[in-house]
Formats: sequence, structure tokens, C-alpha cells
Amino acid sequence: MNIKVGFNRDMDEVRKIIFDYFPDKKIKVEEEYYGSRYIFNIIPTKGKSLPKKDFYTVVTEMILEIILKIYSKDIIVKKVTLDKTELKSTEKEEIVEISKDFLLDKENFAIEKEYFINQIKKYIMDSPFILIDGFVRFRIREFDYFISLVIDKGIEEFTAEKEYKEFIKILQYFVEVQEPKYDLVNLVFQDGNYKMLDENDNIIDSDFFTDIVAEIDNQGISKDDLLVSSLIVIAPKKLIVHLDEKHKDDEIIKVISSVFQDRVYFCLGCEKCNGHMKLKRGK
Repeated sequence: MNIKVGFNRDMDEVRKIIFDYFPDKKIKVEEEYYGSRYIFNIIPTKGKSLPKKDFYTVVTEMILEIILKIYSKDIIVKKVTLDKTELKSTEKEEIVEISKDFLLDKENFAIEKEYFINQIKKYIMDSPFILIDGFVRFRIREFDYFISLVIDKGIEEFTAEKEYKEFIKILQYFVEVQEPKYDLVNLVFQDGNYKMLDENDNIIDSDFFTDIVAEIDNQGISKDDLLVSSLIVIAPKKLIVHLDEKHKDDEIIKVISSVFQDRVYFCLGCEKCNGHMKLKRGK
């Protein structure tokens, strides 16, 4: 019941993956080398082995990880390089990295990965010897189409991120050219809402932002949009954001940090947010 796995690149990385799957003495792993090929002979140890079903399942998952982590990279690079000639080299590199991250995330493409798992398991149960590069090229032709889907997702993410960065730059510009209306503003998040206080802990009246709302088509404007717009209008010299654990990873916090950069500080606990004082400077 032994299985030989052959490959033609990244010996050290493949070895690490294999031994991560088989760290104990239940499975014996022998290494061989033929020409340009590396062969790992995976042999269950008598009396200590995994059940046959579990053995094939683990080997199958290991092979898929080798394919996704090692062989997919070259395919992604080749496809992006040849098909996306209109992009700059730096943009292609970003898309490659984003696509790889999408591919390796266990939450993504679960149905497609399950299909490849079944194809790999069927193959190694019929044959005890698999050459991974040949298997990817000739046995699972759908893999090429699958990688194209991955790249499409990578491009979508790249485009969204690029648009987000451009949007942040525009907001940063508005902050820079705006005359500060307050030296210090405390932004306090509580129970899904927020309030703004000046340096004397007086609430900044929401009526202050009536003009903003009037000028914006408020159909569909969110609470977060209004908050960012309000902060930009008053453009405080210093902004202290008071947070609790519930809100610290919210998207609005990331936006505020990016837009106000060196002006923003984060307080993770004081009398305003019911904890102990701990001040952290933003970007």
C-alpha cells in the first residue's frame, strides 16, 4: 500500500509539506532521485499504520497542497504575464500575489478543490506512482480553467484595492486643504453608535453637519459615510478614536486611520470608553 510521489522542482518545500503530513513513525518516507525527478516513497509501517482509507485521504490532501502551493504559482505567473499585456509589471506582480492568496485560502473555491481531491484520490488508488507535473498537465485539464477563475478573482480584488487607494488619496487631500475647525476631537464608539467630543468633552452638535447632509444625495448614505464626511469637514488637528474590542477591526476604523494618518490616535481604554488608558498612535 505504498505510494510514490514524483516531482521536478522545489525539493525543500515539497519535503517540508510531506513531513508536515507524516511527522511520526506510522508512515515511513524514503527519498529517491532520478535525473531531474525527485521521488518520495510513502510507506505505511506495519502494525502502526493508518487505516487504508485514512492513508489515501491524507496522501491526497498532501498532493493537492503541493499542487496549490508549488505548481500553481508558475501557471498563475505565466497566465498573467501572457494574457495581461496591458498591465505594468508591478501590477502583474500584485495580481499574482493576490491570486495565490485567494487560491490558498481554505474558504475559497471549496467545490473546485473537492473535485480535484476526488480526481487525485481516484488516480492514486488505481496507480501507486504519481508524477505531479504530468498529472496537472495531462490528467486534470480542468485545472487550467480553474486557475483562470482564480486569476479573475485576483484581478477583481486588485481593481477594488486600487480604487480604494485612489479614494483614500482623495480624502487625504480634502483633509490637508481643509481649515481645521477643532484642535482636538474625541471620537467615541459605543453600542454601535458614535459621538464626537471637543477637547473640553463637549458634544459636537450633530446640527453642525446639516449642510453636509443637504449637499449629499442622502438616499443610501450610510452612518459610516456621514462620519467620515463630518470628520473631513471639521478636519481636527488631532483625532483620538476611543475603541472597544468590538469595534477595533471595523472597516470604518481602517478608513479613518488611512485618511487622517499622523493626526489620529487610538485609545483602547479610558474614562470615555470605560477602561484603562492606553494610547496608540495611528499611521
